[in-house]
Amino acid sequence: MRLLSLIKKTMIENFRDWKILILILTFAPFFVFLMYFYFGDTTKTYNITVVNHDQGVKTVHKNRFEAGKDLITQLKKVCSPEGKKILKIQLEKEMKKALEGLENKSADMVVEIPGNFSRVLFDYKRGHQPRPAIVKTHGNSSNIDYIMAAVWSDIITYQYVAATTGWQGPLELQANPIDNLNTLNEFDLYVPGLLVLSIIMLMFTAAASIIKEKDKDTIIRLRISRMTTFEWLSAVSITQIFIGLLALGLAFLSALAVGYETTGSVVAMMVVGLFSSLSVMGISVLVAALLRTVFDLMTIGCFPFFILMFFSGSMFPLPQIRLFYLGNRSFNLNDILPTTHTIAAFNKILNFGASLEDVTFEIGAIMILTVIFFGLGTWLFIQRHMRA
Repeated sequence: MRLLSLIKKTMIENFRDWKILILILTFAPFFVFLMYFYFGDTTKTYNITVVNHDQGVKTVHKNRFEAGKDLITQLKKVCSPEGKKILKIQLEKEMKKALEGLENKSADMVVEIPGNFSRVLFDYKRGHQPRPAIVKTHGNSSNIDYIMAAVWSDIITYQYVAATTGWQGPLELQANPIDNLNTLNEFDLYVPGLLVLSIIMLMFTAAASIIKEKDKDTIIRLRISRMTTFEWLSAVSITQIFIGLLALGLAFLSALAVGYETTGSVVAMMVVGLFSSLSVMGISVLVAALLRTVFDLMTIGCFPFFILMFFSGSMFPLPQIRLFYLGNRSFNLNDILPTTHTIAAFNKILNFGASLEDVTFEIGAIMILTVIFFGLGTWLFIQRHMRA
């Protein structure tokens, strides 16, 4: 009964501070929408300016063969598996204006089709061996968009020339896409980290629930009631797990609302979220043991929050600093943070359809780190604040 009373007390206090609770619940959904506006488009579009000098040629049937226009048509047809245009083609008559587009970043690449383009292809098709037509591309080699645009342009140009002239080279490149795998865009890859962000935010409500009792000296009355440290931390943990799962669910619904699709199990995600909420609770106990006031939490406490936020890979990928190997697995420096394993588990479950059995290593790592942080935090808290 005493545990239930403590849970009720902690729950009421958290809901009484509704402003902080709303911040915790809406923080991750806000970043989900923000990242969607940055990376939500499923297809990267490359801007190509084409300067077509091709003069065309008359065929034997007095028809006009204009290979330059045909090539431009083929470039415009390039689409992603979702049916969205990959190449945005803009026509320009003068090279000077086209190159100005590279300088002001309105174009990723300029394609210059020579005047003899049609003539060369037509002669080659009739069995002659004319000098090759030179199709030039212009762009900044340090711009990754130029590299990708050049790849697309070169491939389409070669395919068009081969189809038009009947030329068969000694090499054939064959792509074999695996259709049962999801097509992931940049936003999809960010979603697992954004979901973990909702759990990381628990550090403030969890640590505040503990620090407030010290800050207001109500911890003395709790100790007089013969409450044990285990009962108190259990009550706080149960409350924070409930808030954590609620925040995780809201963040996940926000991702679904902007078009995120998953083939994984939501139940498996929530199970991992439960263990992860408990791990953040363990870190919160350690933070609360080192701080004395809520003001300390809002200032000094931001430092461990940003460590969890940035060094677990929640916002951007980090370089691997390998410490040692566990069998065939490498243990990196940021693996000491349980949220690192949470992101890995969420990515496997949501983006690649993994089950709980497939993330047993990540769950095991989260549980081990939870025990370590909880044990160290509880011991330190008892030594500093629960002694008579």
